[in-house]
Amino acid sequence: MRQGKKDRLDPACKWRNNPGDVPPFRFRDLSIAYDAGFKEFAASLQDAKQSFATKRRSDYRQPSAFGGAPSVKGSIRQVGTANAGEHFDEGYYVYYVYEIGEAKRGEGKAVLRKGNVVITISFSGADVPGRSMRDGKPIGNAAAQAAIDLVAPQAIAAVR
Repeated sequence: MRQGKKDRLDPACKWRNNPGDVPPFRFRDLSIAYDAGFKEFAASLQDAKQSFATKRRSDYRQPSAFGGAPSVKGSIRQVGTANAGEHFDEGYYVYYVYEIGEAKRGEGKAVLRKGNVVITISFSGADVPGRSMRDGKPIGNAAAQAAIDLVAPQAIAAVR
C-alpha cells in the first residue's frame, strides 16, 4: 500500500450512501428508430402500413417481454407541434410499466408512420430514492408524453 492512500478493501474503512431527501438516481432513456426496410429492399407504402398495423396490435397487447398490457393506449392526432395528416400519416401511443429483476421502469412509446417510414420514439425511466433499484418509482405517463412531445417534431422532420 502506498503511503497516503487508503486501501479501499481495508475493513476499517467506512463507506456510507445517505441519499437524503432528494433522489440521487434518475434514469432516463430516449430512443428513436426509423424503419424503412433494408437498403436493397426499401419498404413500399403497403409494407409500411402492414408493419405499422402489426406493431400496433403487438404493442396494444404487450409492448414488452418484461411487462403486461399497457395502462394507456390510443391513436395520436398530435404529438408536440406535429399533426396527423399534415406532418405524419398515422400514429399510436402506449404507456406501460415493466419490471426487470424487481426494478420497475415506466415507458412511453409513440409509433408514427410517415409515408413508407415507421418512426418509433421511446422514453423510459425511473427515480430511485435510495440505494436499492427495487425501491425505484417508474416515471409516469405524463413525463413520458412530455419528453416525446419535445423530440417528435424533429424526429418526424428528419424523414423527407
